[in-house]
Amino acid sequence: MNSDSDRAQEHSTGLPLADRVALVTGGAQGIGRAICETLARDGASVVVADLNIESATATAESICEQGGRATAVAVDVSDEDSVNALYEQVPDAGKRLDIVVNNAGICRMIPILDIEVEEWDRILAVNLRGTFLVSREAFRIMKDRGSGRIISIASAAAKIGGLAAGAHYSASKAGVICFTKSLALQAAPYHVNVNAVCPGPMATEMTDAWGDETNKAFKARIPWQDYGLPNDVAEAVAFLASDKARYITGEVLDVNGGLVMD
Repeated sequence: MNSDSDRAQEHSTGLPLADRVALVTGGAQGIGRAICETLARDGASVVVADLNIESATATAESICEQGGRATAVAVDVSDEDSVNALYEQVPDAGKRLDIVVNNAGICRMIPILDIEVEEWDRILAVNLRGTFLVSREAFRIMKDRGSGRIISIASAAAKIGGLAAGAHYSASKAGVICFTKSLALQAAPYHVNVNAVCPGPMATEMTDAWGDETNKAFKARIPWQDYGLPNDVAEAVAFLASDKARYITGEVLDVNGGLVMD
């Protein structure tokens, strides 16, 4: 739970995430960058963690130039030693880690018969094992503090299969959803909220690479008739990170323009 001083700081600034520390993996670009910028806008001090430290640094510097607070840290979420080193670099992580967002992930459009075992393992290592490794240490810290938010980015593909993504990607994101629910059950008694956000296709570099014909066909399947924006996902994350979501845990929030309704 937040201390009286935390609430006083929030009240004085009017920012919902004032004086909170947020760690975002895969935060250098695309949806991850939008999440970092939105959490910083709402008052959080953001740790931009990414395999690409140059891009992560650029994101952190941009946030600071806009008056926010951010630092950049290199991490390979699929590697346990790298994740452990990540937490050693988060300022005062043991005392002050309020929000962790598992956004790091990789995706490839490829038929099942063309997926090599090595590629299958790599996708699951980043998307699913990475979520486990980062979340496990976050929960260890938050459990002792008796508060915290863990939010993982899954995908609509986890619910409907790989229409525009590989089966390995879809399977990994389905695993993220199940892991989210399992962790939420174990974390709830310690007042640690664990939720997931399931985006549909978003207007990012990834969808740009699909080409005009594929994008036109896919947009036609979405009731909204268009892709969402990275900020649409970021705002959902910011809500789940805030006190407005105090009593929400184990939830999977769809952000997909009506593509999946359940």
